[in-house]
Amino acid sequence: MLKFILGVVFGAVMSFVYVHYDIQLPSYLQMPDVLRGNLVATATEATLYDLDADNAAQQRALEMYFENRARDAVKVDTAFGHPFLTALHRERATRKARQLSMVWHEFGETLSKEALRSTLEKKYGTSDTDGLKRAMLMDALDRKPFLKRWLEKTSGPVTAENLRDLLKSASAYPAVLKEKDE
Repeated sequence: MLKFILGVVFGAVMSFVYVHYDIQLPSYLQMPDVLRGNLVATATEATLYDLDADNAAQQRALEMYFENRARDAVKVDTAFGHPFLTALHRERATRKARQLSMVWHEFGETLSKEALRSTLEKKYGTSDTDGLKRAMLMDALDRKPFLKRWLEKTSGPVTAENLRDLLKSASAYPAVLKEKDE
């Protein structure tokens, strides 16, 4: 049992060190994985490069190829201006924008309670319902740094006045990946 726990801890530490500092085990310890990956990638090439193969078979071959040759995926992504990375960013931003957009109606319920409303009016310096909701939405956005940075990078300055429109346009992107919500 102790060997298992120590193995898991060692694996987690090595993963962290590899991702953050690019430090790996010596190459002779990685040879079995490299050999296995090359064999699997070679076996999938017949289907991958068959132009008459059905779409499902080619998708499976591509998945297996990239699973075993991840560096090739990175090279392709880099060569074409990072479409994979951009798609991942857009997918996450879309999901976060949808989540943030849903709280707009909850703000109305919050403002219907007099004690909360008076506290929020003091905090934001306005008694306008729409202005309070926009200020609350900006505060909620501040707790989502990835979404805020993505909106700024793709749409320019984010203000309380344009935030709702930016969230609507970001939410309109189709979901490509199926990820668990964080």
